[in-house]
Amino acid sequence: MKAIVTGGAGFIGSHIAEKLSDSGYSLTIIDNMHSGDIHNLGRIKGKYELVKGDSYVIQNQEKADAVFHEGIYSSTPMYRKDPSLVGKAITDFIAVLEYCRKNDVKLVFASTSSIYNGYEPPHRETMTPKVKDFYTEARYPMERLADLYSQMYGLKYCALRYFSVYGDGEESKKTYANMVSQIIWKGILDKELIIYGDGSQRRDLVNVADVTEANIMAHNKDVTGVFNIGGGKSHTFNQIIELVGQKLGKDIKVKYTENPLKNYVEVVEADTEKMKKILGFTPVVSIDEGINRAIAYYRRLDSVPDIF
Repeated sequence: MKAIVTGGAGFIGSHIAEKLSDSGYSLTIIDNMHSGDIHNLGRIKGKYELVKGDSYVIQNQEKADAVFHEGIYSSTPMYRKDPSLVGKAITDFIAVLEYCRKNDVKLVFASTSSIYNGYEPPHRETMTPKVKDFYTEARYPMERLADLYSQMYGLKYCALRYFSVYGDGEESKKTYANMVSQIIWKGILDKELIIYGDGSQRRDLVNVADVTEANIMAHNKDVTGVFNIGGGKSHTFNQIIELVGQKLGKDIKVKYTENPLKNYVEVVEADTEKMKKILGFTPVVSIDEGINRAIAYYRRLDSVPDIF
């Protein structure tokens, strides 16, 4: 069995690649190394080929049995800095869709909870996204295109709307990393953490191990459509800062500052009914356990002091 993972040297993609390798798949990993790192591939025990390039190079690959598309610019600040990434993400995605259509292979790809910006929680898959952010304007058209390919060509796909994914192996994302990782890094290094606003903004946290399992389940199960991947409960930044501080045995230095961002997402919280009933997925890593794992991992990394 062969699998292709775009963005496979990145945070989530490398975890998916590792899981597939452990299950006996040979791998082709496509990554332009924008936020990926060759060191993330060190966890893969089996055979893999690394193709350095943007996701559209998938069109040059031989037939695979599974495709996981994680090689998409994955943070709102990236798109605000360079809005042309919206077009880039969509163009690459069309190449991925064409590959899957021609080779009759199911596609599992990363979408985002940022699509719910402007809505009060709980956030359900039936909500129609509002015009709020460049990031959303990349991901929502991807979902619609996947649906179009499903209608026209019978393509099977799962679009997974990730909520706030955190865990080990995120250091290559640096300042684009999840706030949980940044809190841990700052705490370990005794450096000041900057928080926009008063820290009351809330995020629905889901561990990368659970997200990886959701991807594998989405591939294996005969379902098509859009699914939230979240915990179903949100936590404030202040709650996470306090929890991480307790586990590190220190007070984390925090500077609260005025939020300069327009259309900032204040609260995300997944409605998990569809995820559980149709996809059959329920996260198993608690916030407490997930943060324990992340702290243990990052404490071992000699590279943490170089991140900031």
